[in-house]
Amino acid sequence: MNLFDKPKDAAQPLAGLKAGETVNWYYRVQEISRRKSLNSKKDYLDLVVVDRSGRMPAKIWDNVEPLHKMLQAGSIYRFVGEVREYRGKPQLAITRARPLEPADDACLPEDFDERPPFDSAALLQEAFSILDAHVKDPHLRRLSEMFQQEYGPVFAQAYGAQKIHHAYAGGLLQHTHALLQLVLAVAPLYGLDTELLLVGALFHDIGKTEEFKTQPALETTLAGGLLGHLVLSLSIFLDMKKRIPDFPEPLSVRLQHLIVSHHGEKEFGSPEVPRTREAYLLHVLDLLDSRMSIFAEQLKSGEPQKLFSEFNQALGTRILLDK
Repeated sequence: MNLFDKPKDAAQPLAGLKAGETVNWYYRVQEISRRKSLNSKKDYLDLVVVDRSGRMPAKIWDNVEPLHKMLQAGSIYRFVGEVREYRGKPQLAITRARPLEPADDACLPEDFDERPPFDSAALLQEAFSILDAHVKDPHLRRLSEMFQQEYGPVFAQAYGAQKIHHAYAGGLLQHTHALLQLVLAVAPLYGLDTELLLVGALFHDIGKTEEFKTQPALETTLAGGLLGHLVLSLSIFLDMKKRIPDFPEPLSVRLQHLIVSHHGEKEFGSPEVPRTREAYLLHVLDLLDSRMSIFAEQLKSGEPQKLFSEFNQALGTRILLDK
């Protein structure tokens, strides 16, 4: 019997795999890197494999050289291995792999289209409803309408980041939706320009749709690597703004400032620091939502038998895992 033989109806979605199970199925390689073991000093392959149901870290300890030459990020392979537990979470230990073959009719391309972990259509509608209900200035309203028309579909599916926070399909929408809600809750307390902040929140990270691509593999684009998403977001805004007749220049500059200063400090990538109350609030709210997302991911991925997590670089500490 061929090592890869398996009944065609025996699909093994990643989300359903448990430690101890043997795996013989198709997955797409999202990330792959060659590393060296700290203990044995032997090379191994560190992967992330994905399908429609989710993703899973994977390791290849043997046959590293030939498999490293064969495996490419973005491509689909049939893998043989075993699910093991590492730090309380499943991890795939791969022993064999082969490329797709013409006879692999059980492997369907749509099985590898990552879906947001929530109803993205409903969340997108809710986000745009907030804008439609609260943005009354004609120039800002037209800007919001153009955004919805031109970026709605890609915005709903885009990652919010590659690794640190909201790093999944729909993450950018989820992050932006949270900012819109936070603006509505906080801006009126300080008498700030809520409409300006709502549109600034809408545009602040839209450059991430061009900073990296997720298909067939997650990787930084040329523009993303050389310019970054703040510059790309600014460029997208300026392109839309110039198509709106008589857009007031002071309003344009204030929006540009929200975009370029939202990281808060030059050392964190902002070309300028916040110099208006609205810009400072957007920075604080952006930081708040990103940190809450990191906490949520850490709580979800932490070892259940431990009281504290491993050191988290983004948070600068270990966090309590007792929910």
